[in-house]
Amino acid sequence: MNIIQLSQHVYKCESVFLPVNVGVNMLVNTWLIKHRDEVYIIDTGVEELAQDQIKAARAIGTPKAILLTHGHHDHIQGAAKWIEQFNIPIYAHHNELIYINGEARYPNREFLKTAVANWVEPLTEETLTGLPIQYYLTPGHSPGHVVFHHEIDNILLTGDLFVTSGEELHPPLRQISVDMNDNIDSGAIIDKIKPKLISSSHGRDLLYHENLYKKYKFWYRDLI
Repeated sequence: MNIIQLSQHVYKCESVFLPVNVGVNMLVNTWLIKHRDEVYIIDTGVEELAQDQIKAARAIGTPKAILLTHGHHDHIQGAAKWIEQFNIPIYAHHNELIYINGEARYPNREFLKTAVANWVEPLTEETLTGLPIQYYLTPGHSPGHVVFHHEIDNILLTGDLFVTSGEELHPPLRQISVDMNDNIDSGAIIDKIKPKLISSSHGRDLLYHENLYKKYKFWYRDLI
């Protein structure tokens, strides 16, 4: 795992993971946000990566809470390892909870097995009170997918809203997304926020510019 400091308060945990029965390496990024002496974890990745992530978090502060962009296994599976060692809350958007709790399954996916069912609490504005972090609902890849914006550092953590190449935005896999056009429309959030840097769960970081989303929408809206 590589720990990359994106800004004064935002750290990226970058790992390469080989999913079972896939045969292709996948880049998995999670994030640590330092606020005073506390650390907020954005996504936990898969279980195999959790201990390195925990070690990195401890090096910069005291873990305070886990914030999930959504509940897919490569974003939540490591959470069980966290709660073995820390009594900290886990938050996700209300629309994700029926999947995380095993009450329903995501389209085209099996029921989640996370070991944190009924542990995860609904993410609200009050959850982030006093923090320089804002969340935005960006449905499409999943019903309750959210992105997190660090307002002081102007860094946008986009989960699976995009796959990023370092120069361009690309959509996530269609076969595991609920509605691709909704997902593409949700991507317009970057033109509202105008972040300095965009960091995705599966890709390289890239700088925002005003033509970035226009080009993405032109290539992918209604075409996939």
